[in-house]
Amino acid sequence: MSTDIESKSIPSTTRTEPRKTEYLRSYLHVFEREDWFLNLALSSVCFLIPVIGHIVFMGYKYQVVEGFLRRPNEKISKFDFNQFAQMLSRGVYPFVASLVLQFLVVPLFFIIAFVPITISLMFDGEEQAPAMILATIFVVFVAIVGSFVVHLIIGPLMLRAGLSQSFSATFNFRWIRSFVRMMWFEEIMSTLFLIISSIFVSIIGMLMCFVGIYPALALMSLAMSHLTYQQYAIFLANGGEPIPLKEETPCYPVDQPHYNHT
Repeated sequence: MSTDIESKSIPSTTRTEPRKTEYLRSYLHVFEREDWFLNLALSSVCFLIPVIGHIVFMGYKYQVVEGFLRRPNEKISKFDFNQFAQMLSRGVYPFVASLVLQFLVVPLFFIIAFVPITISLMFDGEEQAPAMILATIFVVFVAIVGSFVVHLIIGPLMLRAGLSQSFSATFNFRWIRSFVRMMWFEEIMSTLFLIISSIFVSIIGMLMCFVGIYPALALMSLAMSHLTYQQYAIFLANGGEPIPLKEETPCYPVDQPHYNHT
């Protein structure tokens, strides 16, 4: 890849600095903005809007990721309804990419499940029950392994879609395979952290008269986006190929205050 493309993909400081995943920071970074409560409240409105709202929030998540890539020392990008159209258009790419993957995987799973179950039904008498048990165990095993593989793939697929904002650049399976091979452990650990932490965040949200569940969902989603950013930064620091970005747009507010690391 040319130097020009690299320079548009990610700042050099993020490419060269070695990184480790900071799990707690994935939540704490949200509260570094002085208007963090308003930002969470506004972004959580997206979860009240069917389909379109989720796509908009998905666009915001990858806007946040790109904001950190371009300016890693600044606070999280502000959720701005004036950027509704831009966030919606960005969110379409990962949304469609995830649908395409599901359309490919679901029929394949049904075919794999149909064959052993059909074969087990061909047995007669006492042999049918053990055959059905074996077929069920096989289907459950395939479902677990398949879900695991899909989870490893869908993360980098949606990341590539959300950053490149191009369907032709999204389905680069050579790059996705490279990302999974290098980052599978971080993906698994991040998922486990989110599963466990989301239980406590959800409980806190429900205790706030259930209304707090929506800001809690926004907080968990932003934690996921920050972990995605960290994984991508580690991937690049270890020599991974950067995702080409579009030219910077007004989606990235210039009024974000800087903060100093101590």
